[in-house]
Amino acid sequence: MRTLSQPTSNLLPRLDRLPWSTFHTYVVLALGVGWTLDAFEINMIGSVLGMMTKEWHLTPGQGAWVVSTMVFGILVGALLFGYLADRFGRKKMFLFTLFWYAGFSVLSMFSWNLTSFLVFRFLTGVGLGGEYSAVTATMVEFIPKRARGKVDALILAGFPVGAVLAALSAKFFIAELPADIGWRVGFGLAGLLAFAALWARKVVPESPRWLMLMGRHQEATQIVEQIERRVVAETAKPLPPVSDQLEVDAPHGGFFAEIRELFNRFGSRVALASALNFSQASVVYGVMGLLALVILPLVKIPPQDMPNYYLIGNIAAIGGALLAAFLLDRAGRRGTLFAAYSITALAIVYLFFASSPVQVLIGYSLVQFGVTWAYISAYVLSAEVLPTRMRATGLGISVAAGRIGAFFAPLILSQMFAMYHTAGAPLLALLLMVLPGPIAALVWWMRGFESRHLSLEQTGTAGAFASQQA
Repeated sequence: MRTLSQPTSNLLPRLDRLPWSTFHTYVVLALGVGWTLDAFEINMIGSVLGMMTKEWHLTPGQGAWVVSTMVFGILVGALLFGYLADRFGRKKMFLFTLFWYAGFSVLSMFSWNLTSFLVFRFLTGVGLGGEYSAVTATMVEFIPKRARGKVDALILAGFPVGAVLAALSAKFFIAELPADIGWRVGFGLAGLLAFAALWARKVVPESPRWLMLMGRHQEATQIVEQIERRVVAETAKPLPPVSDQLEVDAPHGGFFAEIRELFNRFGSRVALASALNFSQASVVYGVMGLLALVILPLVKIPPQDMPNYYLIGNIAAIGGALLAAFLLDRAGRRGTLFAAYSITALAIVYLFFASSPVQVLIGYSLVQFGVTWAYISAYVLSAEVLPTRMRATGLGISVAAGRIGAFFAPLILSQMFAMYHTAGAPLLALLLMVLPGPIAALVWWMRGFESRHLSLEQTGTAGAFASQQA
């Protein structure tokens, strides 16, 4: 086993050898609820964008800015809070970012015009970006390595669940409330639910891996011992002894020094994670806006019926999430990743040829199925192959790269529609934007190492394209 630098400890192997317990289940639920609420927020826009367009008389270009402005906020938040999570701790950030997001989501319901709504959407996005960095870094650091892929996938599956809840809520609000009130209630509900979720996260401890990194060995030891006592009391069985000793890494300098080392030593991994994120985020945000603003109006679907399409599509997305959870620990990360991104690209090709409401529904469902499978696989792999001391920063960079695609996708696609007045032109542009994902996945499949049964300390120190196998 390759080791890091002084001092040595057996705490991290002790975390990996723990059997599954109610503690792990609680961590999954507490962190997963954030992804559910994030998806609720993001997909609420797609479900109610048709009603907002009607109320404020928005053009397709202005509607695209509703999506892109929040995406730019996510980019800023991912970079900012990713670094802060590595510097000041996972727990402080996954509590603060949820609080930030909840507050500005509630304020969004009081928007009085498009400009005010865009400001609140940007600030809400800053909180969401921090969630992606802090929560994704935290989730891999608590889960035993033998179940890491499956469990992390189930945490991330909270996203399509939240999307389904958003579609159901939007459908109810649009049906039961006046048009200018229903969408406001939807955004307010998302924020209030996030405030309610804060209590669940408060009892999740700080990551022992991060504490060890910062030299706070006594605190890390206390947390690991508390978890072990809970597991022993629950199972009524003694834990097997651990003989492995890992030398614990140390943080390196400030922000710019960390960025230099990240790109110098782990540049290929950052590039991999960024390409994967760019691809999937372009699809998620591009299709969300394109469906509401272009595709569904072209096949004569009225605004009040649009939530039905998002509902069915996101039910298909849950299927993609469950497939990812099944395959990641069984088939491995590399093959699962490549298959998922390839299916996503093929689904966009199918949607290109769709010409009826039923065909659009099938195509959109296939896209949601594939891209959910893809981004869950990508987040799991990206979190594993980045070193602990720079995990949240590296994830923040990859999320920011993804949000560049997500920011420009709605704008480019709406412009393509304005130029050619067909859905085919923007879908071809979207296909080009998704291609970095399958290409990066293919490169990693051919040259990368399989990380499914390795500890985070092993995956974080292997060569960029090492031949180390599970």
